[in-house]
Amino acid sequence: MNVAIIPARGGSKRLKGKNIFPLLGKPLIQYSIEACLTSKYIEEVYVSSDDEAIIELAEACGAKTLLRPSNLADDQTPKIIVIRYALMQLRELHIQVDNVAIVQANSPELSADFLDEAFDKFIEYDLWELMSTDSNGIQNAALRIVKDFVVFNEFLSAHCGFIAKDLMDVHTIEDVRNLEERLG
Repeated sequence: MNVAIIPARGGSKRLKGKNIFPLLGKPLIQYSIEACLTSKYIEEVYVSSDDEAIIELAEACGAKTLLRPSNLADDQTPKIIVIRYALMQLRELHIQVDNVAIVQANSPELSADFLDEAFDKFIEYDLWELMSTDSNGIQNAALRIVKDFVVFNEFLSAHCGFIAKDLMDVHTIEDVRNLEERLG
């Protein structure tokens, strides 16, 4: 099964409430959830969070939720640890995951079409991992697709690929304003 996991903690420091901050009338995380829900490849969408407001909003948008402990919700916790924890939660629920789309809650330009294009490439080239980059080849963190077993590897994965698209992540109020101009 292909699942999306959207890590969305509540403790943003640069932009308070970042993951549910409104952009053009919609909370940021809603864009990512909607893109995942309309992808032809993603069968289930999960939001991993420690924050009740994020969990309630994610469920209202149609995502399933995974409660994350507070010790995995600080700004020092590596994302891979959060994803491993979420996958272990899914295993405890007897949910068999083959591929995981790790989607940023603060990347509202990510679309279902781009997700599907990424999955097409991931499948065509039998990749273990695919990450999104900007047009200069710099990782933009909007999307990463990985095979389930790769998440638990203790070594750098092989069979990696990249897919380029200039996507903006939101971290500050200035980013929100720039995106409003760009998208509005």
